[in-house]
Amino acid sequence: MKRLLLFTTFLFLLSTPVVSAQSNFDVFFKTDNQYQDVLIIEVISADTFRIESGELVHLIGLKAPEAPRHERQQRDEYGFVIEKKATPLITIEDQAFEFAKELLLDQRVRLEFDVNKIGDKHITLAYAFLLDDDVFVNAEILKKGFADLSLRPPNTKYEEQLRTAYQAARKEFLGIHNE
Repeated sequence: MKRLLLFTTFLFLLSTPVVSAQSNFDVFFKTDNQYQDVLIIEVISADTFRIESGELVHLIGLKAPEAPRHERQQRDEYGFVIEKKATPLITIEDQAFEFAKELLLDQRVRLEFDVNKIGDKHITLAYAFLLDDDVFVNAEILKKGFADLSLRPPNTKYEEQLRTAYQAARKEFLGIHNE
């Protein structure tokens, strides 16, 4: 009886790593076409969005200004909202967020990955291409000047295209380079 239990345990342990290795391989390297056509359901900031599976995706090669946050309304002693003075200026954060929202929200994209698929904050790192007209989203945001270039090896697959887009925005003083 003891031998049978030992033999069964040995067979179980022998077969388990094979199954786990296969599923881990699929999870981390995605050999299927799961990311060839995904829908963007929410834009978090100019460089981060959520796809239909609920996964957060950060665009490789750029660091955009933080998305605008809604501040808590100030109230007077009677509880009425104190209106802020309207300013004609639109902040660069608002401009970057609006541009990304118009470009990406409810759009279908193809995601490509580099060496590191998962970033420091456990967010998926990817290059995004619009399916309709094959626009390289990462470069487009840099080209309009709505992000800084942020290349982190080993993710350098499209380094030249991203550098060129960033330099074009700097040369034209677009977006964040207009200071």
